[in-house]
Amino acid sequence: MSRSTARPGVFSALRVRDYRVYWSTGLVSNTGTAMQGVALDWFVLTLTHSGTAVGWAVGLQFAPVLLFGVWGGVLADRCDRRTLLLWTQSLYAAQATLLTVLVLAGHAPLWSVYLLSFGLGCVFTVENPARLSFVTELVGGHLIPNAAGLNILSLNASRLIGPAIAGVLIGAIGTGWVFAVNAVSFAVVIAGLLTIRPKKRPVRVERTPWAGAGAAGLRYVLGRPDLVAVFTVFGLVSTFAVNFPTTLTLFAGRVFDVGSSGLGFMSTALSVGTIAGTLVATRRSSPRVRTVVTGAVLLGVSEAVAALMPGYYAFLALLLPTGFTLMTLNTAVSAFVQTEVSEAMRGRVMAVYTVISMGGAPIGGPVIGWISQHAGARAGLASGAAVAVLAAVAVALRSRRWSVAVPSSGVPSGNRPKAGPPRRRPATTDGPSRDRPASGPRV
Repeated sequence: MSRSTARPGVFSALRVRDYRVYWSTGLVSNTGTAMQGVALDWFVLTLTHSGTAVGWAVGLQFAPVLLFGVWGGVLADRCDRRTLLLWTQSLYAAQATLLTVLVLAGHAPLWSVYLLSFGLGCVFTVENPARLSFVTELVGGHLIPNAAGLNILSLNASRLIGPAIAGVLIGAIGTGWVFAVNAVSFAVVIAGLLTIRPKKRPVRVERTPWAGAGAAGLRYVLGRPDLVAVFTVFGLVSTFAVNFPTTLTLFAGRVFDVGSSGLGFMSTALSVGTIAGTLVATRRSSPRVRTVVTGAVLLGVSEAVAALMPGYYAFLALLLPTGFTLMTLNTAVSAFVQTEVSEAMRGRVMAVYTVISMGGAPIGGPVIGWISQHAGARAGLASGAAVAVLAAVAVALRSRRWSVAVPSSGVPSGNRPKAGPPRRRPATTDGPSRDRPASGPRV
């Protein structure tokens, strides 16, 4: 079997030295970021005793993604991505350091926290598309789906480990020092990036005006029926079916009355499922539109069944396949998008991907919360599940590109000017590196 068509091992991409450095340093930084997220929420809550204030602090981190997301992708296309990452990691470190100094000095008014949160979101708007695109310069095309899964694995592992460490450190040394630990984690990433020598990018983006460059990225996505199909399913699922902070909290408090410890076990079960799903998905060599659609259906079904579970332990057990199918879907989407786009448009498409994956939360959260408040937590979870299934079925009925696999050749189908019949690819082709969706230190 050829190298391009063989199914990769779970950790195949880590055999590439530069990617191994990139992934391991990213794991350190992802963990630091997860720690800071918990510490920041706790600090704002103790400062204000207001859940609304906590919501504003979180929302301000995502607002720049919605406002400027596409133009962050333009920078990722126009600039040297390694240099861009060095700058953004330095800005992340500066933000965490300033937050550390203000908190430890006892002079951190709420407005300063809000301002730093918004600044963090602005840096993320540039950094995330660059991170998502940079992997194409580190691994070969046949390893992109595997690298995509490993990056999501890094993110999920950090989300499982980071909050637990933060909870211990907040009680032991205080929130200020947790911010300091996060600042140091960026130094690890910067040191790793300085040792990496990426491959030369084969395409230079055309120097069109900024407004035109951003609009060109959107036109490119809209002109690709396969990307529209994938983004439609992924966007609706991200908006309505993935509201676990809301639904699990309500199940713990109002349905099963198991308190914060029970909620912790729910989160752990979901995380274990996501990690298992990611490990399995890293072995997929050729995600398709059909893979994304199937993943959305399975996620919706597992959520719907979980919503019907009469007891806590049965519900807990169903969270394992729910997390598994969620990560199967997420990994398929990121691998498909990263390998199916033109190199000249990669950063902008990754920016659209970022906006879709995060931008629906301000819409879906309140909607599912309202349904849960008036019809019960089970109805809220089931509603999100229904949206996932209906979106997948609707896209499946309209899609004509189910049979299009992620290309293993050096010229992705994203470079084709029109969506025509799929080309037959040589079985032995192993083209230059393509892309994966790194979950950078910030997601």
